[in-house]
Amino acid sequence: MPEIIRIRQSMHRAPELSGQEENTAAMVAERCRAMGLRVREHVGGFGVIAELITGEKRPWLAFRADMDALPIQEGGQSGNLPAYASQVCNVSHSCGHDAHTAILLGTAMTLTAIRNRLQHNIAFVFQPAEETCQGAAAMLRENLFGSYQPDQIYALHVYPSLPAGAIGIRRGAMCAAADMFDVEIRGRGGHAARPHECVDVVLIASHIIQSLHQIIGRRVNPLHPAVLTIGQIHGGHAGNIIPESICFSGTIRSLHSGVHEEIRSRMDQVIRQTAEAWGATARFTLRQATPVLNNPAELMDRAVALFQQHTPELELIDIHEPSMGGEDFAEFLHTIPGCLFRLGTGSGPETRYPLHHPCFDIDESAMRSGIAAFTALAQQ
Repeated sequence: MPEIIRIRQSMHRAPELSGQEENTAAMVAERCRAMGLRVREHVGGFGVIAELITGEKRPWLAFRADMDALPIQEGGQSGNLPAYASQVCNVSHSCGHDAHTAILLGTAMTLTAIRNRLQHNIAFVFQPAEETCQGAAAMLRENLFGSYQPDQIYALHVYPSLPAGAIGIRRGAMCAAADMFDVEIRGRGGHAARPHECVDVVLIASHIIQSLHQIIGRRVNPLHPAVLTIGQIHGGHAGNIIPESICFSGTIRSLHSGVHEEIRSRMDQVIRQTAEAWGATARFTLRQATPVLNNPAELMDRAVALFQQHTPELELIDIHEPSMGGEDFAEFLHTIPGCLFRLGTGSGPETRYPLHHPCFDIDESAMRSGIAAFTALAQQ
């Protein structure tokens, strides 16, 4: 565990954004080669796959960890920083992917040491660009697993709402489908004192944003959870100038495919028709990021049995509600049976901050449970 904690803290000090994980990937590849694993780099960007061969004709299991960080300044305005705080301005591991990578490296160390007890070959997948929901699909497009197909694939995600070291399990829908979108409104700029001579894109954007938020409340069945959030807006040069254009970006999430299509269709109508009504033009770009992530009940039952057999000390907690967060691990589950688990990392106020919060941190002792859970799953 001391070595796993050192790895996590080293990554935490030097976070890399989605698609820029060059140094992280190089560190992972170097450590995996030192264990004697077969390693392939630059898969779908800076993705790494490391393979533990226990027998040439044996079936395969896969475990996945993500490596990328977020464009968030660690600590925000609080100034309360750990000794291993990010040394990169406006970039931090505020979603725990440093812990995921350290846990998977720890799992590789453990399974390499007990390889004679394994009945499967093991593929360790270190994925880039999870936060942009591009990395999993990119790795799969580049024939990640080559000539074999794993029988199963597993992943975990840190979860500050659960007690440190507990494993959160859920059958069925675990994470929502997620899309990202961009909108650009173009009008006619001019002097703020003469708005009648302009097509005011700031005003138009405000109408569109209000209408988009009303889609969930008035066009979606309230029994089907959905979220539409706009998290970014850019436009204008000064308070006395009406700009030529304005842009905003956001995301939609849902657990129901029909609801998702309804939201997409209504968004297109609202954006286009509102802009036209005010004499502007609009460009709406939708990027389908990740599908709903479902944990098959029979596979989760099998996993629970393995936990109880090999790691009876682990606390298992049923998660009663799915998350509206997206998770591109779902891309792997299109073709490979598998499950996503939650790893509890909360043990006090300093480790209870939510994911993507500037002060997010974990109880590092929880990583032992992550390694134990993966090791149990490998002993099928």
